[in-house]
Amino acid sequence: MQPNNTILSLTTDLLANNAFNHLKDEEISALHHLILKLTEPLTRIQENLLLTFWNHACTADVPSSLLHRCNTVLLQLGRSPIEKMEEAMEMY
Repeated sequence: MQPNNTILSLTTDLLANNAFNHLKDEEISALHHLILKLTEPLTRIQENLLLTFWNHACTADVPSSLLHRCNTVLLQLGRSPIEKMEEAMEMY
């Protein structure tokens, strides 16, 4: 699988695993619209747009295997990995 295909596929997987649910409705809508319009292979600009969303992913509920695959791609591109966010526990 080419890195571009991986980025699109992983973005869809992140979306399916609620990594972007904390974003504003219009931002999620823009991501859905972008994904629907994309065709392979991705241009560098399209790739960077998707990776920008990755920077804002909430990984509390993202499976470790998905997070690992995303981080592998990021490291191959010379970018910082996504950190696993733990859900904040409320103290009473």
